[in-house]
Amino acid sequence: MTRPMLRWGVRAGRWQHLGRAVYLDGPEPPADVDRDRGRVLAAKTVARGTLAGVLHGLDSVTLDGWPSRRSAPPWMRPQTLGDVPCADGLTTLLDLAALLDDRSWEHALEAGLRKGLTSVAEIEAVLPELSRARSPGTMRVRRVLALRPADAPPTESLLETLLVQLARTIPGIPSPVRQFEVFDIEARLVARVDLCWPTLGLFIELDGQQHAGQPVYDASRETAVVAATGWLVGRFSWYEVVRVPHSTARRLEALVEQARRRPLPVSA
Repeated sequence: MTRPMLRWGVRAGRWQHLGRAVYLDGPEPPADVDRDRGRVLAAKTVARGTLAGVLHGLDSVTLDGWPSRRSAPPWMRPQTLGDVPCADGLTTLLDLAALLDDRSWEHALEAGLRKGLTSVAEIEAVLPELSRARSPGTMRVRRVLALRPADAPPTESLLETLLVQLARTIPGIPSPVRQFEVFDIEARLVARVDLCWPTLGLFIELDGQQHAGQPVYDASRETAVVAATGWLVGRFSWYEVVRVPHSTARRLEALVEQARRRPLPVSA
């Protein structure tokens, strides 16, 4: 297209000018992510930081205008996301460690592991180089990884990550086991519970934001798990974990104490 054609398209509302040689199709005002994508294309660089985190769909990452132009680490493998070159999952998580607090970075980490964007082993492999370079966020990465039990699978949702973090505020209880498979007396799989403490005989079920229409299934599933194990069950909703965490922590602590007072079922 010629420049006059491009200018005509902008005046007619066919597209919008976002940056040097970059236009957004359609008349709608560009969202913040569109503006940032446009800057990446105009600068002929690679999306990094919070923009990369948003493009990868990581939990608790929002745009903050962090510049995309940075030196590329040797392990970076750019890919195309949202029609722009974007840093891979490993690089993105390490970038975000310098931008987020410990709590939010753990949310992003679990989402990245859940999506298969990287692994704990890959992160640990580059930590020595990050330490030598005194890269910002290195200590945060070490602190958060130290909280994860060895070989623990990623959480299956942000709500699970939040409950794991909430459980840490209760003194004297270990980290919950994630995605624990429960079998009946005939070795048939009954269910896989979200989080549990097998040594206490306690498991947790979580009701996410998109939980409508599942109560009958969940009640049947809970009954089957209790019948197979004899464990106590606690059920928590998104509202309880996110909006009223202090009272929810007290409820969880009471469940833990109740489980400790009960003799552990022989079947468990």
